[in-house]
Amino acid sequence: MATSPLDILVIEDDPDARENLRDILELDDHRVVLAGSAAEAKARDDWRRFAAIILDRRLPDTTAEQFLPVLKAYAPRAAVIVVTGYSDFQGVIAALRQGASDYLLKPLSPDLLRASLERIAERRQLTVAKERSDAAFRHLVEAAECMIVILRPDHTIVYFSPFAEQITGLSASEAVGRNYLDLLPEPDRPRVAAELARVAAGDPLRGLENPVSCRDGSPRAILWNARYLADYEDGPAILKVGHDITFLKHAQERALQSERLAAIGEMVTGLAHESRNALQRSQACLEMLTLSVRDRPDAIGLIDRIQKAQDHLHTLYEDVRGYAAPIKLDRVACDLRQVWREAWIHLDSARTRKDASLAEAVDGVNLRCLADPFRLGQVFRNILDNALAAGAPPVTVEVRAREVVINGRPAVRIAFRDNGPGIPPEVRPRVFDPFYTTKARGTGLGMPIARRIVEAHGGRISLGDGDAPGATVIITVPRGIT
Repeated sequence: MATSPLDILVIEDDPDARENLRDILELDDHRVVLAGSAAEAKARDDWRRFAAIILDRRLPDTTAEQFLPVLKAYAPRAAVIVVTGYSDFQGVIAALRQGASDYLLKPLSPDLLRASLERIAERRQLTVAKERSDAAFRHLVEAAECMIVILRPDHTIVYFSPFAEQITGLSASEAVGRNYLDLLPEPDRPRVAAELARVAAGDPLRGLENPVSCRDGSPRAILWNARYLADYEDGPAILKVGHDITFLKHAQERALQSERLAAIGEMVTGLAHESRNALQRSQACLEMLTLSVRDRPDAIGLIDRIQKAQDHLHTLYEDVRGYAAPIKLDRVACDLRQVWREAWIHLDSARTRKDASLAEAVDGVNLRCLADPFRLGQVFRNILDNALAAGAPPVTVEVRAREVVINGRPAVRIAFRDNGPGIPPEVRPRVFDPFYTTKARGTGLGMPIARRIVEAHGGRISLGDGDAPGATVIITVPRGIT
């Protein structure tokens, strides 16, 4: 069978043998280059062109055993055929161990040489085909905007695509060799392991949603397909292809929140309308009661407290109903410390159950601001209520304040820190989302309303660092006065 023409380097010190090899090889259209010694061969600068090297075992300046490692360095893709006039079994073994492809005895049989070159050509064609296939696969994978992971049945990652690097923040070198399950949130690992076992048994997987954990601890929602590969780089493997649906899920959740908001707004509008009549009746009763007990200061004080509670109730109805509407502020000069202390007092029952204490570290800080004390009281009550709910008795809430500048204006920065377990990484991005709550009861509007109130003051609200124990909420409010 004729071989495909190859570029062949012949390294042979015997001139007659060199010419004989040239004649045999050129008869089959091979392109032949001759060298009489190792030094002459090393002087060449076109090593990459050669598909095969025919090497005499004994040269004037070296032996095949010594020169083979050098050849592998110069021409790593070339197959080496060692030729010799000596029948030396140990020499054959040594040459093959050094990377020789074949070992032929002189005088050379043209048929044996052709057969050896045919095998080399076939291997070369297979190698080129595999390289092209690998390159096509690599280009396809690199262009695909999906997360591609290949892992062994024992969950060891052997391939991690560029888009997977982009999604997770992990480099391929960091991911390859790791257990794939380590990339998943711990609660999802048993379920995914069971699914992978079914895939390894030959059952393809479609449409499995499970998140992956990124370097920064945040989760990404991924929709996976998977199938079993009987042979990937000399072993069985599982191919997983995942589409990032994080933004889609957030969009769906926002749409759902909007629907819920509209429904609650419509419901509260009706409720507020009906409640307004009841509040007006109770207001009339309070006014009449005030006239009846005007000579009893203690009773007048209780009526005042009822009146304030009724006013607060009416305001809260309006807040929920008009959540999407701009917040109107009634700014007055106030002391923020007094505002959060009143909020703390209003949480008396929760504080008593939790054996709670409030620690203030605000000495030397000017806490006077032009603000709406009722609105900021809502913010502080919400933060303090969350702190009391998070901590185990005895609860300690620490308040720290310092003077800062926001948007070029003097401001006060207040940090509330509790001694609870902290906010989980997967919850942190959604703390200020409307209707998102981790509590069994609650509308999930507390922190969103708090953010709107603070931002209406021209300030900012954010979470502190995620170091546990404890969660920190930071509020920055422009001073507005000096």
